[in-house]
Amino acid sequence: MTLLVLSALVVAFCLGIAGVEAGRLISYPPHIRTKRGSYIVEFESHIPKTHVSRFHAMSDVSVDRHFTKVLNGISVSVSKRDFDPSHFAQMDGVKRVWPVRYYYPASTLSAASNSSSLYLHHATGVEKALKELGVDGKGIKIGIVDSGVDYNHPELGGCWKTEGCPWQYGEDFIGDKYNEADAIPIIEPNPTPMDCAGHGTHVSGILAGRGPQVRGVAPGATFGMYRVFSCPINGEGGSSDDILLQGIEAAFEDGHDIINLSLGGGAWSEEPVAVACAQIVQQGVVVVAALGNDGAGGLQTGSAPAIARGVISVGSVDNWNVTSKPGIITSAQGTQKIALSMPGDSKYPFDFDSDTPLEIPAGGEDSIVGCANYTENMSGKIVVVKRGGCTFNEKALYAYTAGAIGVICYNNVAGDMSPAVSNSVPIPFVGISDDDGKHVTDTLAAGKATVKAPKGAREISPSKTGGQISLFSSIGPSAELDMVPLISAPGGNIWSTYPQKLGSYASLSGTSMATPYISGTVALLKQARPDLDVRAIARLLVSNGKPITDPATGLKTTPFMSGAGLVNIYDAIKSRVQFDPPVLSLNDSKISHIQGYSKLESLGSVRWAARTISIHNTDSKKSLHLSLSNAAANSLSMILANGSFSYSPRTWPADTSSVSEDTLPKVYSPNAEKTIGPGKTCSVTVFIVAPKGLKDLESWYYGGFINFTLQWDGEKTTSTQVVSYGGYNGDSTIQDVLSPPSDGLPALVDTVTGEPVNDLSTLVIDNNATKAILFGLSIPSRLVEIMLVDAATDKSAGYMVQGYNEYLARTCPECSVPYVGVPLTKTVFTDSKLTNVTQVPAGKYHVRIRALRPFGDTSVDSDYQVWNSGDFTIA
Repeated sequence: MTLLVLSALVVAFCLGIAGVEAGRLISYPPHIRTKRGSYIVEFESHIPKTHVSRFHAMSDVSVDRHFTKVLNGISVSVSKRDFDPSHFAQMDGVKRVWPVRYYYPASTLSAASNSSSLYLHHATGVEKALKELGVDGKGIKIGIVDSGVDYNHPELGGCWKTEGCPWQYGEDFIGDKYNEADAIPIIEPNPTPMDCAGHGTHVSGILAGRGPQVRGVAPGATFGMYRVFSCPINGEGGSSDDILLQGIEAAFEDGHDIINLSLGGGAWSEEPVAVACAQIVQQGVVVVAALGNDGAGGLQTGSAPAIARGVISVGSVDNWNVTSKPGIITSAQGTQKIALSMPGDSKYPFDFDSDTPLEIPAGGEDSIVGCANYTENMSGKIVVVKRGGCTFNEKALYAYTAGAIGVICYNNVAGDMSPAVSNSVPIPFVGISDDDGKHVTDTLAAGKATVKAPKGAREISPSKTGGQISLFSSIGPSAELDMVPLISAPGGNIWSTYPQKLGSYASLSGTSMATPYISGTVALLKQARPDLDVRAIARLLVSNGKPITDPATGLKTTPFMSGAGLVNIYDAIKSRVQFDPPVLSLNDSKISHIQGYSKLESLGSVRWAARTISIHNTDSKKSLHLSLSNAAANSLSMILANGSFSYSPRTWPADTSSVSEDTLPKVYSPNAEKTIGPGKTCSVTVFIVAPKGLKDLESWYYGGFINFTLQWDGEKTTSTQVVSYGGYNGDSTIQDVLSPPSDGLPALVDTVTGEPVNDLSTLVIDNNATKAILFGLSIPSRLVEIMLVDAATDKSAGYMVQGYNEYLARTCPECSVPYVGVPLTKTVFTDSKLTNVTQVPAGKYHVRIRALRPFGDTSVDSDYQVWNSGDFTIA
């Protein structure tokens, strides 16, 4: 791992807030950026609105916003720097208090361009629904909470709130000057939510595009844009969850049928935005949210609010064709053409009309991947680096600092790649496939080479991964082992509208792009079947998904990656049956003999779960005949066969030539065939048996699809709908939480050099804060405590600064959160509120980290994984 590029984060931390008691004052880990002196206070449901007057009467406290629809609570600002927010939590009627955290749009990856939308719509049933059923979203209201929209774009209507305009709702809640780096970010909303970032306009085109270049999924719908993200400043266009809540509540108050959220942060359903979204769903509004783009980090990388109960969480599949920019490589061996992705930001296009020299950084692995300072001057050159090791932004920054005028990054796995960097690094950054990367690196190994990429040149070609799950798409399950995503849609290499000042069109990739696609399909479903409630919409959308076959194994892609598969809205609209629930989240299960189905006693002791599925035949005239079968999906593990940990999940089966049946999940049912009368409902019980042949210690996540074959009286044709299932093949409560030792974490590091401190025997700590503890999490954790421990007594001397953290997400080198850092000084807090501060006396100490295991009890010591550092001296 590379500590050098991360060390700056450690010294930039501000004091965190601790938990008073479970469910009251929430404490975020130190890497979560929070707004100083700002909090969200949630009241108990029975507390009247007048309760807020008590906060108005408090000195040094300003009530910024009163939420009454999506959250019974307020956002407040405190002017007193040493104010203790536990006072809020201790007030009668207060349910929870959160520090206000910063949010960002679901990180978008640039992609190659494409000039047609029909490649998507035929595969998802949208084209068929538009042509045969005449639905286009008319009469449905969709609220988009995002970075704004260029409503003057000709393909988006070219209007704002005029008669006949598709944009009838929305407002700006943030303005153009918001910068989360400011002590008090400037919030100056504009009269309209005009987009200066691009994300919201791209999302809008996927929904509302009217052609000719971009044809949206629901162009006939009525839209609202609620701007909560500002212009990119220092490469980021951020926001905070109090502003997000304002936008979400406004969308709800305006009566939208669907709210689209192409954003995310955190990993737990207890996040305030997730809490609000769950309540909105309960009040009858469909909420669709992006699961996230941290697929490179492996399992359990989904984000809030997508993981909230009732929210439709969305994964991404790649587009079926790609338009790339041709690059001509010239060397002594001749010339060869490679396919370059194109930066989403037209400000720094990869345009080189003449031959420009290429070079690979010299040095070790960190240099080859571009994750360390270069030892040579790259002025006037384009550097070639390998994916991995650090973020694309960091790669671009290292290259730019060395004088490079561009970066080509080649994939470290099979297939194309479409990276993106913020515009704070003023050089173009493009990606190429692993095959093209091998050609370029082999060519450079043999001698000098150049690249030419003429301005405006483009080529269309089929995508090798079209219709497959995008590598960037985050993977489930949630922190509480619920199934996410629920459904997938096209999100990789999507051509859509962009602000006219930024080029009018762009091709981007991300679950941000898949999310509006699903919101559009929901609009078509609601238009065609206005009687459906929120739960029925989710049931039909999910059960009519089309599971995706993994070409490498021949099995179905796990629902933890794809949900029910690729959306098919035509089938959902035409469906005459509803399955409840459409998803079976099995969590983990104990080993025992199966009870309730005598025919399975011969299986012996196995991990199993029984679930009941309610099936409603909505055809009022014909009986439904159904039968069920099982389609096993790939199993995933982050434990390799040699016992080491890998962020890139291992797939089973690895060798499809010989697959033992006991390594695949099984589904049994005593009533696998049923006849359901017109308008009637019946139940089917299924017994799902985990793969007995896979080792518990390898932590496999298994899943599959229960295929229901359907035929109605008098009809010759049959159709199929699915109920997806997934579980953990082991005891999740004993999983290790902290990153494996192979990551070099936990570690005590020098924040000046970024290097690990290996010899602790001579280390002396004072209050200069030049040392820190870094740790990572291989799975999410409800609570992580970091404390100083007296070496002589093995008793805790207190929590370190930022040493009490709740609701932590997973970390990984290529995730949005690579690790967590806590400064090491002689200052500790003697209470869990982090209010009683003291200095520990001189002596020998070590650091102890306690990470709560899944479903653990915070009061039970054995429910924690514990790590202790070596002893060091405190002066």
